[in-house]
Amino acid sequence: MKISDLQPNLNQIGKSAGAANQANGLDFARILAQELRGLEQSGPAGATAPAAPATTVAPQLRIEGLSLSETAISTLDAFGQALGNPALKSGDLEPYVAALEEETAGLLAMRNDLPADDPLAKLLDRVATVSYLESAKYRRGDYQ
Repeated sequence: MKISDLQPNLNQIGKSAGAANQANGLDFARILAQELRGLEQSGPAGATAPAAPATTVAPQLRIEGLSLSETAISTLDAFGQALGNPALKSGDLEPYVAALEEETAGLLAMRNDLPADDPLAKLLDRVATVSYLESAKYRRGDYQ
């Protein structure tokens, strides 16, 4: 038995819905063609408008920011492994949390020295956020 035998009007319903969508301007093929024409008119993919001149950040500041981010991520990883160790008591986690708090403060201080649209600033924000959340969870008692 075929599905079309059970529901003979199914094909008619699909055709009428397609016609209604075309009448409402929801024809996929027409929308796709319009978008493709728009891409062709805007020029080749490699020819984008020049980016706004970015403020230059000292290479030493970038290296220091990346180094601090790596340190914080390593501390987060060690903290996660310590949480998974049932032999450790919650008091044994205090050094990890103290390090996370210090690194969070350092990340935020360095973040203030960077322009808001800098990719490194976004990275520092993300790492600082995770570090802060993990230390706050510990202080709140989530890991006890």
